Amino acid sequence: MNHKKNTFINPKELFDPIQNGFSHIAKIPEGKTLFYFSGQWASDTNGKLVSLEFEAQVRQTVANIKTALEAVQLSINDVVKQTVYIVDFTLEKKQILIDIAAKEWKAENFPASSIIPLPLLATAPHCQIEIEIIAAK
Repeated sequence: MNHKKNTFINPKELFDPIQNGFSHIAKIPEGKTLFYFSGQWASDTNGKLVSLEFEAQVRQTVANIKTALEAVQLSINDVVKQTVYIVDFTLEKKQILIDIAAKEWKAENFPASSIIPLPLLATAPHCQIEIEIIAAK
């Protein structure tokens, strides 16, 4: 097994992204395996939306990501890239996401990240967030 760690880089010539919960660059050492995860959202085990409230949806989405990672013996520390889709994006929603992720994930490093605001998700009616990840181990 490759024991080299993923590297997260934040050039001093760019703004410090850590306060926003991400890194500018993720570098994966040679020999690691990449895992691509489908977007996870606030579904229960029957594929039903757990709540109409954004905060509850974020909590369930984060829990589902943790479950998916654990299914292949990975953790949040193996995530190198995340893409977050938020319906009707606001700074308040962004802060809720940052607060919950910081508390629930406790990552050693923050992955490269993008937030994409959009009017609607195809996952389920009234779903407000979906997170897609790439991990390496």
